[in-house]
Amino acid sequence: MTGKLHKELFLNLKQRKLATSTGFFALVLALSTTFTGCSQEKRSYQLPSTFCGIHEKESLYAPIFPPGDKLKQNSLRALKGVEESERCDYYIDGYVKITVNGDWYDKTLTPQPTLTSLIAEHGNYKPRRVPGKHSAATWPYGAVSLVECPNSEYRANLYSLTIYSDAIKDRDESHRVLGNLIQSFTSKVLNVLPCEDEPKTRS
Repeated sequence: MTGKLHKELFLNLKQRKLATSTGFFALVLALSTTFTGCSQEKRSYQLPSTFCGIHEKESLYAPIFPPGDKLKQNSLRALKGVEESERCDYYIDGYVKITVNGDWYDKTLTPQPTLTSLIAEHGNYKPRRVPGKHSAATWPYGAVSLVECPNSEYRANLYSLTIYSDAIKDRDESHRVLGNLIQSFTSKVLNVLPCEDEPKTRS
């Protein structure tokens, strides 16, 4: 990633960081698919006991972990909203296969991010809204939620969670699994976020 793409001239600082992160993820997915192909047909490693340090139902996150022999997580730290931006990566046989981002958004940003604008960072995908308590949407290899969560330390009023995984090749099934996971995971993360008011969904 060189950071010289013309569209980055129109992104604010937070959006440029997100675009770089997701662009890198897409590149790694493409490379890992090229090298690993379809040679692996089963998952030989043990699933993590938590999902990025958050206690979540294994049945919800298990489907997004692809076949492979060895699992490694980049950090044991949970996503707790204690930094402006937090990231959790899972490596399968040396390649990044799952990434989770948690980001605060400064309330002075104009325009403020929306689910649609966040997904637009990933490509020309039409978002699929996810039914449930929180404002969330999916695209073929990811899911995002956006909630109101005021925090004076970061001058923020919004917090987003994004999950990336291309483990499920059937698109409809991928949307369904990622949609169920983002709804549940958002609730779990909100329990530990330092919101100064009651969190609210944001479309």
